[in-house]
Amino acid sequence: MNVRLSHIAIANPQISAVTNQLKALALEIETTHDVAQEKVKAAMVKTEISSHFRIELLEPLGDDSPISKFLEKRPAGGIHHLCFEVDQLDPWVKRLEEAQMQVLPPGIRTGARGRVLFIHPKSFGGVLVELEEIHTKS
Repeated sequence: MNVRLSHIAIANPQISAVTNQLKALALEIETTHDVAQEKVKAAMVKTEISSHFRIELLEPLGDDSPISKFLEKRPAGGIHHLCFEVDQLDPWVKRLEEAQMQVLPPGIRTGARGRVLFIHPKSFGGVLVELEEIHTKS
């Protein structure tokens, strides 16, 4: 049997409120529909899937790790962030600033497979977003 990622669901109080953040990431809502049985409105945002796509499992290496702090609030774990692959990271800094999205300090940094930056959850409907410029394959 094959298992394929279908979607990642992000709850937010009003879908229209995140439209500008999506546009800042070069994403847009493809379709919107009501799911009467679940009593929700669902908006689908189409994205391309990177050939580098993986599910990343994170374990803290010390008490001062951001993952330790995350696990203090959610001892059983949970989704920590969304990551989008980009070809060149540098132009995104200006684009995100123009969209008034807060990049977490120190900005561009070394990540697991290359250079990364993180967008503050307050800038993206409560979800931590990572942009990744991949240099190594894993």
